[in-house]
Amino acid sequence: MNRLNISGLRKSLKMSQEVFRKEICGISQSYLSELETGKKELTESLYDTIVEKLGIDKVTPFIETNSDNIADDIFKVPTEVIAKPPQKKKIPFYDDVATIGGTNHLVANDNPEAIPSEWIDAGDWFPEATAAIRHYGDSMIEYPSGSILALKRVNDHRLIIWGRNYSIETTEFRITKRLQDGGDDYIMAYSSNVSTNPDGTLIHSPIRIPKDTIRHIDLVLGCVTKEYSNGPIKIIK
Repeated sequence: MNRLNISGLRKSLKMSQEVFRKEICGISQSYLSELETGKKELTESLYDTIVEKLGIDKVTPFIETNSDNIADDIFKVPTEVIAKPPQKKKIPFYDDVATIGGTNHLVANDNPEAIPSEWIDAGDWFPEATAAIRHYGDSMIEYPSGSILALKRVNDHRLIIWGRNYSIETTEFRITKRLQDGGDDYIMAYSSNVSTNPDGTLIHSPIRIPKDTIRHIDLVLGCVTKEYSNGPIKIIK
């Protein structure tokens, strides 16, 4: 049976035996030493573990080489082993879940445990995002109606950054607003659109939200829009 040059692979990766055996192989020190000296042959299951941990695909069952630069060989010779493309982060997109910027059409949420419509590849744009939802309305002028908001769940409400935009889900509605401290029992939610009615009152009035009605708060990281139906995607952070 052919052998993978474990010693050459480890050295070319600049890993100590301790790190290599624990983080890559999951084997004992004595077993690794026997593999490196050729006293024992590499099993196919252990080979599978190594190529999976290193993020490479095998084409041939084993690679036999005496080179101490085997890592270079593995990643550069496509006829033997092909490097896997980097895995991009995907976030759940709830296309049937919407947030409203205004106060005229607050959306009731009768199903807090929503199922993602799909998983979207937005990790390069918003690496900290935990979910994405639709946004409608004109009260938050920085987010066009129909755009997709990238959100990051706030698990500790003491860490809310006042003055930033958040999506808040309560027992009755979900809205996107700029938050300010409203005291011990309330959070104040403001619109960035400060347009007024003919009598001078705000079209989108501030909302005082009782803290005990809040289910979830998500920081808005940014949004994704399309300029035209067939046009390019526009990223806004």
